Amino acid sequence: MLRVIYIRTTILLFLFSAGINLYGQSNAAQTIETNSIRSDSAKAVILYQKAYNLFKLDSAEKALTYANESLKFALRINNEEAEISNLILIADIYTKDSKPEEAIPYYLRVANILESQNDTGRLLNIYSAIADNYFQVSAYEKSGEYYQKAYIITNTADQKNRVRLLEKTGISAFNDANYDSAITCFSELLTLEQQTGKNDIKSLYLLVRTYNKLNQYQKALTYNHILFDRFEKQNDLLKMSTIKNNIAFNYTHLKDYKKAAESYIESIQYGEQAGISKSDLALLKTNIGICYQNLKNPNEAINYFKQALNILKETDFFSEKARVENILALIYFDKKDLYNAGVFSRQSIESALLSGDKQRLATCYNTYSKILKEGNDHIKALDYYEKYLGLRDSLLLEKKLEEKELVSKKYQLEKSEKELKLKLKEEEMKELAIKQLTLQLEKEAQEKELLISEKEVEQLEKERLRQSLEISKQRYEAAQQEREKKILEQDNRIKDFQLEQEAIKQKEQEHEIKLLEQQNQLDQLKIERQETAKKTMIWMIIFVVVIAAVILVSLISARKRNLLLAKQKLDIEEKNIDLEQKHEEIITQRDEIELQRDRLFEQKEEIQHINSEVTKSIEYARRIQSSALPDQSFLEKYVTDHFVFFKPRDIVSGDFYWFANVEKITVIVVADCTGHGVPGAFMSMLGMSLLKEIIVKEYITHPGVILRKMRKEIINALKQKGVSGEQSDGMDMALISLNHETNIMQFAGAYNPLYILREKKLCNNKNLKGFKTLEGDGHILHEIYADKMPIAIYDRMDKFFTHEIELLNSDLLYMFSDGYADQFGGPQGKKFKYIQFKRLILENANKSMTKQKEILDKTLEEWKGDLDQIDDIIVLGLKI
Repeated sequence: MLRVIYIRTTILLFLFSAGINLYGQSNAAQTIETNSIRSDSAKAVILYQKAYNLFKLDSAEKALTYANESLKFALRINNEEAEISNLILIADIYTKDSKPEEAIPYYLRVANILESQNDTGRLLNIYSAIADNYFQVSAYEKSGEYYQKAYIITNTADQKNRVRLLEKTGISAFNDANYDSAITCFSELLTLEQQTGKNDIKSLYLLVRTYNKLNQYQKALTYNHILFDRFEKQNDLLKMSTIKNNIAFNYTHLKDYKKAAESYIESIQYGEQAGISKSDLALLKTNIGICYQNLKNPNEAINYFKQALNILKETDFFSEKARVENILALIYFDKKDLYNAGVFSRQSIESALLSGDKQRLATCYNTYSKILKEGNDHIKALDYYEKYLGLRDSLLLEKKLEEKELVSKKYQLEKSEKELKLKLKEEEMKELAIKQLTLQLEKEAQEKELLISEKEVEQLEKERLRQSLEISKQRYEAAQQEREKKILEQDNRIKDFQLEQEAIKQKEQEHEIKLLEQQNQLDQLKIERQETAKKTMIWMIIFVVVIAAVILVSLISARKRNLLLAKQKLDIEEKNIDLEQKHEEIITQRDEIELQRDRLFEQKEEIQHINSEVTKSIEYARRIQSSALPDQSFLEKYVTDHFVFFKPRDIVSGDFYWFANVEKITVIVVADCTGHGVPGAFMSMLGMSLLKEIIVKEYITHPGVILRKMRKEIINALKQKGVSGEQSDGMDMALISLNHETNIMQFAGAYNPLYILREKKLCNNKNLKGFKTLEGDGHILHEIYADKMPIAIYDRMDKFFTHEIELLNSDLLYMFSDGYADQFGGPQGKKFKYIQFKRLILENANKSMTKQKEILDKTLEEWKGDLDQIDDIIVLGLKI
């Protein structure tokens, strides 16, 4: 009995020690695993903190590296909070780095986790962040969708967030051209703001903009009146001016042009009190002009348009200046005043070129082509119409490409979002399967441990216990087979689900590819149809013109033949009667012819004598003019190098150059007088005389003042009154004054500009910024603009603007008349043009001045060929 007790005690002690051993082993495994988890968790926290600190220090690249590492550890330990923190940080880094396409997928992953947790508090901010990023990439439909989601889950008591989200939802709908939805949002926003006593000014503005887009101008007008009343109570003159402008805009579209003009005038009155900019004032003047144009009052319209132009000349708003000049050109065109129409149209093209606005330039080209066509200059009209078509087609193509790129970007974002959501679903399924498998394995491990314990007890017990162990083993094996079978079935179901998802995804991709291919085919078909229609129309026009020409030629030919036959018949009849009389008259006529021949010979000798005397007089006049021109060697004292390329069309010239020195300032002039030959020479002598009087005697060296005094003296000398039909003689001029102490150059021009060539390495000088440039190999050409008015009486009699520029050593200056650029020649008998003239100067800028003059002369002769010189030519080059 004692032995049994001893045996049982020994067995219990063994089992206890074994249990302790097993427990110790199990506990050790858990401790290792726990330590591993704690280590990964600590690493995730440390890496996240580093990433966050670097993010705050604007070190995005390093922050991104640490955040991604931290995310890996968070995923390894299956810590959702750590995963959320890292995903948000990565998304914030991409957002701050202006990479919204990269940020969106990370925010979407956070949204997916928070949706599964039903965490609406944090989900509100994530939805807003997703919407903000979609808004940045112009995916307005998606941004509106997520702003709406955020709005739905916002607490009704959180009025500030509700107002913000409702406003952004409406703006997204507006930008997506979904104006009805935008109106719904803005109306609800207005109601919400009025209920809570918030400032509703912005809501009213948004409603006005949207109703304008929907062409519901009466409703827009109603809200504009409400806005005006609000600002009038506040005495906010600037905003009162803005709203009056908007009211006028509504009246214009409602075709109430009288009220529109009155509102624009009121807007100007409030604006002038508030100190609005010159460009805004010019826009308002232009709008008044448009109203009067619609009221069939062209004179009043022209008055306001010219007022707008005078204001715009003091600004760099070249696009608006081009628009106003184009409108004036069209008004004069409608009045059949082709001269003024052409002047304003050319000015509009220059302004449009300066603005860089291709759409505006295309419109101006189209207008000028119409004016040229009406003036029977069909070749030039066709040239400008082709320029218009080229720009129009280019702009249409750019617009199509932009739209296509936007559609593609939206498609890619939506596709990425779908793929991400599908991937997240797949990951969820995998995680669920893994969790189930893990639980099953843990259960099996526990059962195995239990079976091992039972087996050891049964071995220590009697044979009966062995049998029990065998039965347990069999049960365990059966259960294990069943579990393995279930696991296999579950794996098969997961694989089937994945295959189904891949098949669905493939079908979606194939469907999207087909849609894109169909769209491309439709676009291609549309382009081909347009091309075919265009070609068909051109051939039809050519065919009609050819048929018309053939019919016309046939009719003219037939008529000529009939007239010729009738005339021949009449001549034959008359000749039969007159033959006898003519025979008698021939003798008399012979005597008269001999007498006339003698008289003609005498007249020829007299004309040759007169021509010789006139030529001698003109030659003498040339010597007088040449003596009046300054000695070119004068410039050698004041500049490093120079040349004067002077080539009159006739014996005497209407172009002239002139220079003088007053104390430390040298004044240099190049002028182009009206006409050429003797009349031009008279004008040039008058010009040189006046320059000597103003500069040398009166000591005036300011270019703008000199040109104004020249204009005044020319008008007095020629007794110009500015009446219609009066001869508008005068001169175009470029004038510079060089201060040799300060190296400052002042320039003013009447139509004629100045070119400054500066070495590229020195072209960071701010005083040449804003001028039109052309780049060569070693130099950059800067065109210093002249005023578009001559030295004579003219529609515009403003002050001449004086440019002041600090010159650098090695700068090159070029002054010239229009003769070189306007010379006809070349293979097609066209003008040389200023762009070719600029390139010629740039290509030879590194050569000496003497060599440059030779190249100018040679190039002109080769270009002109057998054609006559059409105008006087002068080009003056200076090296500082």
